[in-house]
Amino acid sequence: MILDQKKTTLAYRCPACGGVPTSMVGAFSLSGDLFKLKCTCGESHLVVEKTLDDKIRLTVPCLVCPSPHTYVISKNVFFGSDIFVIPCSLCGIDICFIGKESEVSSSVARSNEEIIKLLGDASIEQLKSKKETDLTDPMVFDIITYVLSDLHAEGKIYCRCPEGHGDYISTILDDSVLVECKNCGAKLSIEAGSTQRAHDFLEATELRLK
Repeated sequence: MILDQKKTTLAYRCPACGGVPTSMVGAFSLSGDLFKLKCTCGESHLVVEKTLDDKIRLTVPCLVCPSPHTYVISKNVFFGSDIFVIPCSLCGIDICFIGKESEVSSSVARSNEEIIKLLGDASIEQLKSKKETDLTDPMVFDIITYVLSDLHAEGKIYCRCPEGHGDYISTILDDSVLVECKNCGAKLSIEAGSTQRAHDFLEATELRLK
């Protein structure tokens, strides 16, 4: 009896050498704790793990950000997509490609062209530096206000008011976002001077104004 194993092609962009390690991944490959796709340069690897609720967790190195990104997707998306591309949430560059081999190859080629246009005469290191020092990048503020909206909806912003009675406003400044309660005057300034700060803020589970 021949088993029709689910399989997909997985690729990522190595931040060390710029190469695109690619491998076929089957369901049997994930029967253990994790699967690693390593770059031949030896400087990076992508990790694929099964979660307790039978989803797929990807830890993907980023071309620009100093830390890898973590994404959780369903098995249907991982094994059933013709092409599924994951961009860096902060710079927009495609860093992971999943799907049919031909579609992955085409997507990588298109991404290469986009990166060349984006960089121009700049290098990847210059792009990293630019992203870390660009204080007015609107994407940074978008990320922070998105997280603030989620925390407010979940009732996870606290001030000196009785719980549930705070009235919060946020003000975008040059390099920060000021969150303030109109009732008690408690406030907190959230640094928005870099994409990495914004990425760190994505992990916030609550906000306490002082």
